[in-house]
Amino acid sequence: MRTALLLVLIPSAVVATSCAPSATGSRRAADVSAIQALDEQWSATAARNDLEGTVAFYADDAVLLPPNAPIATDRKSIRESWAGLLGPNTAVSWKVSKVEVAKSGELGYLYGTYPLSIRNPNGGPPVRDTGKLVEIWKKQADGKWKLLSIPTTPICPPLQ
Repeated sequence: MRTALLLVLIPSAVVATSCAPSATGSRRAADVSAIQALDEQWSATAARNDLEGTVAFYADDAVLLPPNAPIATDRKSIRESWAGLLGPNTAVSWKVSKVEVAKSGELGYLYGTYPLSIRNPNGGPPVRDTGKLVEIWKKQADGKWKLLSIPTTPICPPLQ
C-alpha cells in the first residue's frame, strides 16, 4: 500500500511543479509590463513636446535611424533629430500593439502605430502622417530599461 501511494504521489508532485508558472516567466511578464509602461510615459513626454524628457529615455549607446538623414549615434545627434520634430506646431504620440522580451531578459522590443500632425505656421494645411514603429529596449546594469534603437522615426523637415 505504501509503495502504491508513493508511485502515485511522486509523479503527481512532478506534474504539479512542472505546470506551475516559472520565475523566469513571471520575470518576463514583469519586464513586458515595465517596457509598456515606460513606452507610454515616453509617448506622453513627446506629446508634450518635451525635448529633454524625450531624449532621456535613450540608453547611452542608443542609435536612431531617422529617414533621409545620417544615423544618429550619440545623444547630441539623437537630440538634434528630435529637435527637428518636436515643437509648438507638432502633435505626435504612439501606441504599443505588442511587447516581447527575450528569454535572456536583456532585450525587449515592441511595435505599434503613431499619428503625427505638424501645423503649418503660415496657415496652410497641416502635414499629417500615420505609421508603424519598432523599438528595441535594453535592460541596463541597474535593472532599468532604456531605449536602444528605433529603426525609423517620423521625423519630418520643418515647414517653410
